[in-house]
Amino acid sequence: MSARAVLISDMHGNAVAFDAVLSELEREPFDEIVSLGDVAQGGPQPAECIDRLRDLGCRCVLGNSDEFVLTLDPSGEDADAERRERLLTVGRWSQEQLGPERLDFQRSFEPTVELDLAGARLVCCHGSPRSNEEIVVPQTPREQTRELIGGAAGVVGGHVHRQWLDHFGEKVWISVGSVGLAYDFKEPMDERPFLPFAEYAIVTASRGQLGVEFRRVRYDVEAVRSAIRASGIPHGDEFASRWADS
Repeated sequence: MSARAVLISDMHGNAVAFDAVLSELEREPFDEIVSLGDVAQGGPQPAECIDRLRDLGCRCVLGNSDEFVLTLDPSGEDADAERRERLLTVGRWSQEQLGPERLDFQRSFEPTVELDLAGARLVCCHGSPRSNEEIVVPQTPREQTRELIGGAAGVVGGHVHRQWLDHFGEKVWISVGSVGLAYDFKEPMDERPFLPFAEYAIVTASRGQLGVEFRRVRYDVEAVRSAIRASGIPHGDEFASRWADS
């Protein structure tokens, strides 16, 4: 017996990138799909991303930016006053685009999702199983990461916009990257040019063991820039300039 799960994360209001992933997934079978959070906030197409996710009918983890767009509380953001005000301005705009029904859908997102994949327990989170803001990267002390995995066969998360994994004996930590805002990773949350690739991962399980395949799908950057210009998102010109052409 085997099982196959698709893990997506950090769409950040980029439906152009999200569509590129969904188009690829139409061509192959899977048993589960889970969203690991940060679906709508930050990009020009928040409503479109929520609608596509709702159409999937999958379980969804609550990311830190999902929580932010519900509360408009920037207290968890490590940012100066100017950046916090920019976050609030975009957050208010996102709320207006989403409307009450889509915001209610976001309120249904779960802190974590647990999957039983062919006898292997996989914990799906955003930052970590204990916080959607916790940053876990390869430089995190191994004992800390091992503790976060606990009794599960593996933990899979998003948040840091980087694809990576590490093994702890038979256990594994998996970070799936970002569908909507992928970039060449330097430091956690570092602002770099966004790349024209939508990232996600496929986790397979057989006989209680997990395997991982990282995916990157190219998408049309000019379509994203056009969506930004048409959307009226605050600070749109600056945001559109942050995409690398190749």
